[in-house]
Amino acid sequence: MKLEFCTIDGLRIRYAAARNPGKPQVILTSPQPMSILTYSAWWDRLAEEFDVVAVDLPNHGGSDAARHVTTVSQHARFFGKILDHFGLDHPHFIGPDIGTPMVLRYMADTPGRLKSATVGDAGCVGVVEGAWMFRGLVYSRAIQLAVLSAGGAIGGRMYCAAANAIGYRLSSPSAAAKADYLAGSTTFAKLRGQVGYLASYPDETPRLQDDALKIKTPVQVLHGEFDTFVSEFNSRRLADLLPNSQFAMIPGAGHYAWEDAAEDYLARVLTFIGDVEGQSR
Repeated sequence: MKLEFCTIDGLRIRYAAARNPGKPQVILTSPQPMSILTYSAWWDRLAEEFDVVAVDLPNHGGSDAARHVTTVSQHARFFGKILDHFGLDHPHFIGPDIGTPMVLRYMADTPGRLKSATVGDAGCVGVVEGAWMFRGLVYSRAIQLAVLSAGGAIGGRMYCAAANAIGYRLSSPSAAAKADYLAGSTTFAKLRGQVGYLASYPDETPRLQDDALKIKTPVQVLHGEFDTFVSEFNSRRLADLLPNSQFAMIPGAGHYAWEDAAEDYLARVLTFIGDVEGQSR
């Protein structure tokens, strides 16, 4: 993956791209507290088959911090600008973790723009459930302030260490990837944005529970079998609400299922996109 930078709506955004005009379009977004390097094991395969762009969202990875792009709804609006910037008119979306509520908001507000979405391992509709730290970051102002009060260098390290400890069961990231993930969370402005994103869930997820019923885009919901950070109930409930969806567990995987069981996850992504492409012909 060749990491590059562009400016979108005044923000410096880091991305990787393998542009192949005429092939199906794919857009990937960064999880939290990770970056687009989480898709490194997939990249060569994606670059062969698709016109593909991967983007670090504001406040994540190598992209700029931005206080005005913090909540789920604010990210959804910015996501539309990302699509426009790269000329992605009808792409397949891949965005587990924080990409899930963002793209649900986007699909509800902009029906028909995305061709399909693969999401999961996220709290996104109604009351979110999971480990105490996850629920605390969503619902407890005291825990949010405790993470931020340590400062970016310490608070970000604590957040990354806790997330990594429960994210992997079958694999581990490279040293370069771990360093990149850490760098994306140890500046105070970015950590504030990441905590603020989760803190927006109490306002955002109840509305998403209602609006999910309106989303007609084909959606694949995947969840790691041993994800102890975000309860699988969140993903199952989402799949039940969406009118055009399918659900599957990733055997043996932890919270970072897309990286922890990269080959299995990618195989499901490719099969799903292939099915959607076949139906549209």
